[in-house]
Amino acid sequence: MNTEGQTDWKRRESWKSALAQVAVVALLLAGAVTWFVHRGTVRKQTEEHLRAARAAAARGNPADLARALGELETLFQVDDQARDAQALAADLQTVLWLDHHQPGADAKAREHLSRAEQLDSRSGERFATRALHLLAEGKTAEAEKFLGELQAQGASSPRLTLAMALTLQAKGDLPAARQAFARAAENAYRDPRFSSAYGLALLDEGQHDQAVEAFEKALQANPEHLLARLSMGLAQVYQGKKLEEAQRALDAASQKQAELTPVLLSRVGALKAELALTRGAADQALQDADSALKAVPDDVYALFARARALATRKDAQARAAFEAALARRRTAPLLYLDGARSLQASGDNAGALALLDAYEGTFSNIQVATADGKKVRLLEQDGRYWLARGGLLEAAGRQDDALGAYDKAIAAKGVGLARAQYAKGALLVVRKDYENAKVLLATVAPDTGAGTLPEAYSAMGDLLFAQSAYAAGCQHYYFGLVRARAQGTPREELAARIDTVKKGLESAGQGAMAKAWVTETNTLLQ
Repeated sequence: MNTEGQTDWKRRESWKSALAQVAVVALLLAGAVTWFVHRGTVRKQTEEHLRAARAAAARGNPADLARALGELETLFQVDDQARDAQALAADLQTVLWLDHHQPGADAKAREHLSRAEQLDSRSGERFATRALHLLAEGKTAEAEKFLGELQAQGASSPRLTLAMALTLQAKGDLPAARQAFARAAENAYRDPRFSSAYGLALLDEGQHDQAVEAFEKALQANPEHLLARLSMGLAQVYQGKKLEEAQRALDAASQKQAELTPVLLSRVGALKAELALTRGAADQALQDADSALKAVPDDVYALFARARALATRKDAQARAAFEAALARRRTAPLLYLDGARSLQASGDNAGALALLDAYEGTFSNIQVATADGKKVRLLEQDGRYWLARGGLLEAAGRQDDALGAYDKAIAAKGVGLARAQYAKGALLVVRKDYENAKVLLATVAPDTGAGTLPEAYSAMGDLLFAQSAYAAGCQHYYFGLVRARAQGTPREELAARIDTVKKGLESAGQGAMAKAWVTETNTLLQ
């Protein structure tokens, strides 16, 4: 085949064309390198700001949360697509909204949560925050179902556990809620938010000693955590112990006035009111409670303090005030049980019984799991409720009904078993059923002196005196005085008890024993 005169089918590249192609490749490579370097820089900055935000948030005070949110805002200027950062921002704004009632935080929380969900964040903050928003909307069943589905998929984090604890609490399953709060606090022990939430749950249940322990753990994580300090102060006042520490919590809060959110301001007012009540200053307590309610009109502890102040004044509005507190938090035993005691002390037995009826109505359908996996009604295990009901019925003169309530308290076999046995035994002494009373009282007031309830020894002393066993009766009275003194009973009260026993001996013709009794017990007053 003749190809002469024809050009080569492979067109030769000119040197200029080759250089142009090299330049294009170089530009592409440079762009790629620049892009990768940029992405690396963005990733590094994102991680640094996210780490700084988490570190600040872990301290838990509103000022710390504000610093954390500032870090996240800087992060979003670099990369607003950082999905886990959006989830963390939603979590922090939700804390400011639900725990602190900070104005505007609710809208910001919803905005960040929506963004985190659009970006499909898989962090615990995103899912826990969604559950908390459902709870805030009153959708307890939906929140429980949502969290249950996540658990079935293997999802687990302290925030999810805390969300489940709050859900169970809202539902009324307090034993399961308590366990979940404890797990969340244990797994996130470095973050005071979790131990503080556990402490508040225990406070709502009226378990003041355990609440103080939980708040102490929160303060180990951050000794300056304001919500934990003020809430622990409330628990201490409810206990009637360490009131000076409660006052120091107020002093510490006053030094950070600019950092106080509405809830912290309300907690300050509630604590002031409760401290005023310990001094017998009911009018001042009412003013402090009203001041607290100006910060947060539905704050449950401020409402409770206001109701207690009205009851102390024997004001007819006290019952309605307790009901207002209950409307805010219907699954808080503290409000019912302590409220009933306050109304009873003010002379409103009908109001006190109404609160206990409301308690039974709230928890009557709640079923809880036993150790062997069975389901029982919560009230069957609620010895505190039946003991409180028995005491109220006894004070109202309904002795048969009171005995029935005490029997249920004993059957519950809870931590208040000894007190329930004492209460029934003491009532049987009043009814002169000495044989059955002695069986019960002997378990809580043994003649070895090993019992812990001073009142049980006094009841056994009454029984023995009624049977003319004066020497044995004096021995039990003495054990009761020793226990009462060890538990901090004032000297004046001890002296009054000693005098009552002395008069009982004298009226029974036991003058010599009365003199010996006074001589032997004088050392307890020194």
